[in-house]
Amino acid sequence: MSQPIRVLHIFGRMDRGGAETFIMRVYRHLDRGKVQFDFGVHSELPGHYDDEIRDLGGRIFVLPRPGLLRLPAYVQALKTLLYHEGPFAAVHSHVHFYSGIPLVTAHLAGVPLRVAHSHNTYDGKGQALPRQAYRRWMRWLIFRHATHMLGCSWSACEALYGPDCWHDNRVRVLHYCVELAPFESLPQDRRALRVRVGLPEEGCLIGHVGRFDTQKNHRFLVEVFEALAGRLPDACLILVGDGPLRPEIEELVASKGLQDRVSFLGIRADVPEIMGCLDALLFPSLWEGVPLTLLEAQASGLPCVISDVISQEANLKIGLLHPVSLDASLDNWVEEVLQALQSNRPDWGVRRDALRRNGYDVEEVTACLENIYGGHSND
Repeated sequence: MSQPIRVLHIFGRMDRGGAETFIMRVYRHLDRGKVQFDFGVHSELPGHYDDEIRDLGGRIFVLPRPGLLRLPAYVQALKTLLYHEGPFAAVHSHVHFYSGIPLVTAHLAGVPLRVAHSHNTYDGKGQALPRQAYRRWMRWLIFRHATHMLGCSWSACEALYGPDCWHDNRVRVLHYCVELAPFESLPQDRRALRVRVGLPEEGCLIGHVGRFDTQKNHRFLVEVFEALAGRLPDACLILVGDGPLRPEIEELVASKGLQDRVSFLGIRADVPEIMGCLDALLFPSLWEGVPLTLLEAQASGLPCVISDVISQEANLKIGLLHPVSLDASLDNWVEEVLQALQSNRPDWGVRRDALRRNGYDVEEVTACLENIYGGHSND
């Protein structure tokens, strides 16, 4: 029996972020007798998905942290990995502009498929001249050495590969995917589900699912909830996720006297059930690709009040997304939340068909990636 081909994915760490969760969904559904995943990560700290990766037959290799002074050590470590732990049919890099380094290293090591993958519309690093020079250099390396250039949305592709990238046939949008079964089985009785999940049985629950970092704009989120709480005395805020800014947000909540009305749940594996408990999702991100959280929220039938910078590609067009300008007043945000709370929730058949029609079904996306890995280099 032939051995499966091996694909090395490059991530910072295999925590429960959108890109990582997306790849893990594909990993669970692909034919692992034909394709097996391994992971090169940039942190010695354990990731949320590490145990599952090993259970599925994958390996995790720790690479040096990215950085200009560590670049020779990084290239040497990755080259050694590719030579001694392979052969690898593909290197699939998810580290935005830094993907140029894994891809040139893979090319020099003779890896036939070299995939860059953009998951965001901005790297959050500002516009200083050294940063702009870095981006131009990395983009050049990606174009020189990638065989495939993927993105979770049109805007995410243009952010990494440039606005003229569509002239290159290596560029394509590969949608995130949603596992349908957990959302199909959500009970209609939200009160009973709240008891099961451990959330307040009564009152209005406003939620957010995302990493605590600058991009997700938690400070503004808390300000919107504070204004909303004055209008809805029974409202509570449910925050799912973890990250470097969590202590700062916890202090902010305490300073506003909201600690009895805001719950920090940390990283959870039961996100579909939590979404099934909520009355609305508040998502004021500063930038995004296509947030997996919003796809899951729409799969659960949850009204979402979002910043208007989020791509329309995230909109399943079933009446659940309510965009608001980040420049709008707190009162505008509160009014939009109040209107969203009155929204009709489409039934499961409508939600399921919208996910499939827009290309977000996990089986379809998995088949696309399997076809890429089973193909040939463009060299």
